Amino acid sequence: MELKEYIRIIKKNRNLFFGVIAISVLAAFGYVYTRPVRYDSSLALNITRTGTQKTDQFKYDNFYRLQADDKFTETVVEWLKSPRVAEDIYSNAGIDASKMTLRQLSKAVKPEKMSSQLVLVSFSAPDMATSKKISTAVFKAVNDNTVALNRDQQDAEWFQVLSQDPVIVRYHMNPWLLLAISFIFGTFIAFWAVMIKHYFSQD
Repeated sequence: MELKEYIRIIKKNRNLFFGVIAISVLAAFGYVYTRPVRYDSSLALNITRTGTQKTDQFKYDNFYRLQADDKFTETVVEWLKSPRVAEDIYSNAGIDASKMTLRQLSKAVKPEKMSSQLVLVSFSAPDMATSKKISTAVFKAVNDNTVALNRDQQDAEWFQVLSQDPVIVRYHMNPWLLLAISFIFGTFIAFWAVMIKHYFSQD
């Protein structure tokens, strides 16, 4: 079938074609603007040490210390991906996580290693107060695991986690992006709706 034939079919069924597109756009905007409010948060965790090791040995510009910091930062990231730690975070924040799956718990917060001494943690919450509670709970969970890991080591220069105030913003969908996505999706659905109608109308 040539392109002009497709165009002819669409023109013949233009009410259906543009009607489906309009419904798709309106449904997308209706869903976005009636969905529950969401707050996106970003929390920075800084990895440092409780002291400085005294040594007469050449330090190679603290190469080995930076390497150890880098490995511990990776450990912090893996902690925050753990369902066990996620459950502790929700519990400390006063959120019931009993009905959540392991997959949901493992994606409760999204940690990202930014450097050898910085982990950025992002998550969403229904309101600003809950966001602040989760931020406090994230820091507590990481700090508790750090302390527990050092119980047997008793290292005076052990790792220490410092937390900055979280950045909390209300989520807003870009209306132009939403319009473009819904229009493209609606056009795709409308095209096949017209083709299906044309196919059955030939019988």
